[in-house]
Amino acid sequence: MGIPLETIYWYLLLVCAGLAVLMVIFGDVLEFDGAIDPLLIIPFLAFIGLFGHLGEKFLSINSWLLLIMAVSFSGIIVFLLNFYVVVPMRKAEATLSISEKDMEGQVATVITPIPLKGMGEIQLKSVTGSLSRPAAFYGEETAVAPQGSQVLIIEIRERVCYVVPYEKFVTKS
Repeated sequence: MGIPLETIYWYLLLVCAGLAVLMVIFGDVLEFDGAIDPLLIIPFLAFIGLFGHLGEKFLSINSWLLLIMAVSFSGIIVFLLNFYVVVPMRKAEATLSISEKDMEGQVATVITPIPLKGMGEIQLKSVTGSLSRPAAFYGEETAVAPQGSQVLIIEIRERVCYVVPYEKFVTKS
């Protein structure tokens, strides 16, 4: 065709860099649920372009062998990128707030009184701020939990905290 392979690899690298910038800007708008993830395809092609361009420029080996090497190196790097960066980031929570499992066993303050048979509201303060949740008694209680009293979160089901009254036990020695 008359176009050197080094130039083709260079254009592939530039196109992938442009697509990467577009993915950073519009990545949250576009959702891809298919088998092929553009978050991995674009770097795969970019690394092929990079290794191919550098190989054509600095190595004097067969172009087909260089392409196979570029695809292999690119595949290894993208696999490591996926395994050590992409998958852990997808599994990470997107919030700094406390998880429901971590709330169990914590002491909270009643902000809306909790009736004997019904729900009130509690507030749990943490390092990242405060969190308000609906609350009900865990078991049978004899008195309403008034505003300002402290309760212990026993269990959380369907975003409702089940609590018991909390009293600090102080022992004198």
